[in-house]
Amino acid sequence: MLGALVIVLFAGAAPRSEDPDWPCQQRLVSHLTPATYWNGPLDEQGNWQADPEIAELVHRLAPRRVKTEEGLAAIMNFAKTTSEDRPHRLALAFRGLLEETDRERAGLIEQLRQMGRRQRELADLVARLADELAAIAPDTTGEDAEKRVDLKQRHDFTARNFEEIQQTIRYACETPVALDARLGVWTRALQQAAIAAAPG
Repeated sequence: MLGALVIVLFAGAAPRSEDPDWPCQQRLVSHLTPATYWNGPLDEQGNWQADPEIAELVHRLAPRRVKTEEGLAAIMNFAKTTSEDRPHRLALAFRGLLEETDRERAGLIEQLRQMGRRQRELADLVARLADELAAIAPDTTGEDAEKRVDLKQRHDFTARNFEEIQQTIRYACETPVALDARLGVWTRALQQAAIAAAPG
């Protein structure tokens, strides 16, 4: 019964992606694009890493442990203190945050894909063990009874392992989404500051 439950759980968590290893209900977005976040034309000139102040801002905010509010405060402070060619530098800061967030997400996505691959393997193993259990009568004796006990223990252990990993996956699947949302808030702040600083 537990084996059937695991299979149902795994089927119910079927990924919304053509990638069979993607374990999340959330749609797989492999890479972030500027147009998803930045409204209107975006200045593509310049290297954000070449500006020490922008590079420091980006590297300070990019790690996923940084809270949205903390980043907003840093962005607002940066927007107030930067004066020379402000709209261009704010756009460079956006590009840096986009690139670094995308890089952070890429690592998370690969970890999730590895977990999804492991879950498919565990689901197959649970199903196979369940079939072997079903082939041995519950009231059997002798060597078959010993084999059934061993199979039952292996089946239950594997099923529990599957369910524990599934709980971890559900939590982990929210992390790329949270990074996307955080970047969206920061982008709006950067763009509003850039519009306010634009001449005319």
